[in-house]
Amino acid sequence: MIKTHKLGMDRGDYVFINIHLENSEHSDLDIRLPWYRESDTDEQNNMARKAYETLMTISVREPASAEYNHFSNEVKRRTKAMFPNINYDEETVNNFVGAFHDAVVLYALALNETIEAGQPISNGTAVTHRMWDRTFNGITGTVAIDENGDRLMDYSLLDMDPQTGQNQVVANYYGKSKQVEFVPGIQIHFGADNVEPSTDTKQNKSDKQQEISEMLDELQKSFAKVTAAVEEHRIKLAAITKLIDEE
Repeated sequence: MIKTHKLGMDRGDYVFINIHLENSEHSDLDIRLPWYRESDTDEQNNMARKAYETLMTISVREPASAEYNHFSNEVKRRTKAMFPNINYDEETVNNFVGAFHDAVVLYALALNETIEAGQPISNGTAVTHRMWDRTFNGITGTVAIDENGDRLMDYSLLDMDPQTGQNQVVANYYGKSKQVEFVPGIQIHFGADNVEPSTDTKQNKSDKQQEISEMLDELQKSFAKVTAAVEEHRIKLAAITKLIDEE
């Protein structure tokens, strides 16, 4: 991103999108202060901070419920008791921990239904199909599995607040409804809020608003592409599992 600044590409004419599939907001500097490097000079960090105003990050949406916070605290408490040498200092546990919890719940639900149907639990196909096309409330929130066995994930869009230099969630994409909801009262910054654009790049207000609208449409498509890529990968895994069962 420093090269972006040196090339003059952080004046509002370009927007960069990054994918960071970990919690959307926690104490990890890589996601909260992505531009900062302790080993860099102040000059380099300042250039990076300016450039990062043009960068938006797509991350897995972090649950904000009281239940999830309790789950997170309990995981950290047990981790500290069992592994004293591990310093689990994140504000909330990694989202993959919550996803693993809900995966076990999903498996248990399917396993119990298979037993109730009088089928052997060794029938992997029967158990697996009971995980598909269903929705339940997990520790991470609503867990929605489509008819192909793929989870419909929720994502957050993070943008850097130029005043604080910290990433913040500005919009959320909900996989089940396929809708983007913007966080009320939080404005998206496009990297040129405090910089006068060059003469040859000035545009009237209506044209700029149209560009913003088109960019947000493209952003929603990007969310859908991320979900589709995950689904395609899981479909391939399901096909391999089916072949194994048939043999």
